[in-house]
Amino acid sequence: MNRKKHITIILFTFSLVILVVLQGYYLYNSYRLEEKELNRQARGIADKTLETMEKYETETNEEKLVGDFDRLKQGITIQKEKITNPERIYSSEKLYNQKLEKTLKDHIGDSGFEIAMKSEIYSILDEVQKKELLPTNRSLVLYQTVRKMTKPLTINEGKWSSRQTKENTDLKLDEKNYYLVKSKSSFQLLNVKFLVFKKIIPLIIISLLIIILIVILFRNSIKNLNRQEKKISQLHTTIDSIAHELNTPITTLKFSVAQSSDSETKALLERQIKRLENIVASVHNNDSDDVLMKKNEIEHYFSEIQKSFHNIDFNIKLNFIENKVLYKNDFRQIMDNLIDNSSKYGAKEIDIFIKINQLIEMEVSDDGIGIPKEEKQNIFDKYYRITRNENLHVNGLGVGLFLVKTIVNKYKGSVEVQPKKRGVSFKITIPNEA
Repeated sequence: MNRKKHITIILFTFSLVILVVLQGYYLYNSYRLEEKELNRQARGIADKTLETMEKYETETNEEKLVGDFDRLKQGITIQKEKITNPERIYSSEKLYNQKLEKTLKDHIGDSGFEIAMKSEIYSILDEVQKKELLPTNRSLVLYQTVRKMTKPLTINEGKWSSRQTKENTDLKLDEKNYYLVKSKSSFQLLNVKFLVFKKIIPLIIISLLIIILIVILFRNSIKNLNRQEKKISQLHTTIDSIAHELNTPITTLKFSVAQSSDSETKALLERQIKRLENIVASVHNNDSDDVLMKKNEIEHYFSEIQKSFHNIDFNIKLNFIENKVLYKNDFRQIMDNLIDNSSKYGAKEIDIFIKINQLIEMEVSDDGIGIPKEEKQNIFDKYYRITRNENLHVNGLGVGLFLVKTIVNKYKGSVEVQPKKRGVSFKITIPNEA
């Protein structure tokens, strides 16, 4: 029983781990889907904001940018500050930042989103000199929100050319300025984690409750199982004690019967005492008979058995060469219990095959009501009886097959059970080596 309980606990633990993994995978997918949907909505707000910001941009702004590009190309000082930080060139950034914050706030409304945005120029290529004017990993910010982005998502990217020609009076030449400018706009939903968890928190709670409920139910089941095991153990102890206590009155009865002179009464009492001895022996297997079983004793045993069960047809085959290990009492116990079981459960015909050579092989088959396949693993447990309507009228303690298994194990043998369409077959194999 303990082994079965341990296997049950291991299987439950494995199943619980699988359930937790599946629940985690489901919650992760739910999180990703919600995150994707919220980012989609935030992008829609960012797109609308960009459309509004584009209305503020004029050709003057572009001309100013080109002027700054020109100065950047020449490396001259702007407003007494050497150009080492190109993002500071665009002096109108502060004005546009304020417009961006206001426009973004209007489009967000009461959605609860916290969105950061930035529009920047990340490449200025002087096509005349074939030279990149911006330092590596630096950009010229056109406008951005106060709150900065850590994981920006690109809204769009643009590329445009600026071609201007101006007259250089000193050199009397027309100076051409061709610039290829690359820009992009990006956004980030800053509170996306909070918004996602806010939406999936009911799923998390339900998942936790399901797991907790399953654990509680299993814990209660284990408690009930332990309680039942304790009661069964107490019952086993009680039955064993009763059987042990019966030995004394049986001995007294045998002594009293031996003194009786009434032959009829004596025979009746001896049969009842024998019956009591068999019951006690089925509970306590006292191996007091250490005589090896012989061929003539096997034949005599089956002769007596056929007289005792005159309503059953026996088909007995015996192939006896040499017995080196099997004791008489153990053989009788095995056969008594198997034949008695067949008789109790409706057998009309019993086939018995005994072969004693290098191996001891014993097979008992009947045509009774049989044993359900799902009960094969339980029938050898002590005091276990199959629960079904056909068994209600059958008396017994449920120790016969337990005793058979115990004796066979003592000889390091094996017992195979083969349910048939009608009846059951028990095959016992024991090594015949002294």
